[in-house]
Amino acid sequence: MHLELKDNINVSEWEAFLASSPYGAELLASPVWSRVLVSEKKEAKLLAWKNHDEIVALAQIVEEKNIFGVFWYLPRGPVFKTDLDFKTAWPLILADLKRLAIDRGVVAIRFEPSNVSAEEDFLSKSINSIQPQKTLMLDLSIELNEILTAMQPKTRYNIRLAKKRGVLIEPGNLADLNLFYRLLKITTKRDRFRGHSLDHYQKMVLVAKPEIELYLAKKDGLVLAAGIFSFYHGRATYLHGASANIGREHMAPHLLQWRMIQRAKDLNCHYYDFYGVDEQKWPGVTRFKKGFGGLDIKYPGTFLQIIDPYRYYFYYSATSLRRLLGI
Repeated sequence: MHLELKDNINVSEWEAFLASSPYGAELLASPVWSRVLVSEKKEAKLLAWKNHDEIVALAQIVEEKNIFGVFWYLPRGPVFKTDLDFKTAWPLILADLKRLAIDRGVVAIRFEPSNVSAEEDFLSKSINSIQPQKTLMLDLSIELNEILTAMQPKTRYNIRLAKKRGVLIEPGNLADLNLFYRLLKITTKRDRFRGHSLDHYQKMVLVAKPEIELYLAKKDGLVLAAGIFSFYHGRATYLHGASANIGREHMAPHLLQWRMIQRAKDLNCHYYDFYGVDEQKWPGVTRFKKGFGGLDIKYPGTFLQIIDPYRYYFYYSATSLRRLLGI
């Protein structure tokens, strides 16, 4: 196998490769996400590997700088061609990444392969994951009534109850993100997970539209739940969600998810990605998502390739000390 490294493929070629993945396009490796990164003044670069003029692997690299040097992060990447001879191709791809990283003065590379087996050998150290290690993929190729029938009975009941109680699902705008953010702070405290800054969500909705959208669930004019969703080349993704502590008896989040599943079908998405599940870390959120059904997907994890051991030692020691001191 002869792999040719490319850094100048066009957007249509880029998106066509992502769309060919079994579960639809990976948002975090996309030009849509590149727009978000650039809007946050982060450096993003795309690399692709071709074999006989056909893309077989692709990675979007986020370059981060701090006082210790330059670090690369490949969110949900590299993305590989489905039938790639991984054992032959990966050492070649990794060698290219290391060579480019040395030229750039990179300290270390963190990467999160997205569509290969968790059993593959990445020739790198496994570390704590940044993106969720597990998700649920709901198959949208079947009819809506079949999707509904496959849900847990309690979930179906809650969807019907929300409709009966008069919950309405409406698209939100940039101004509504303040409402979303207030609900998010309530949700992160209740369900024990970390959110992002308001500016991050504003950038997502502002620069990534129409692929990323905000939706609200209301009853009697009061926002009870909200979510940020992407609809992109065959995959819909539930990116971020929030709900109030009041009005929980109206089951607004259930109807919000159901309407987004319907919207995903209307937009010809093949799968609905619930994005992250973990029974230990987020038991309540995971129980809610699993009520809608779907296929359990486990990603290989996050891996570290150290390029400059000397500088990485000082970076690791400093960050470990900060965690120990709680600063």
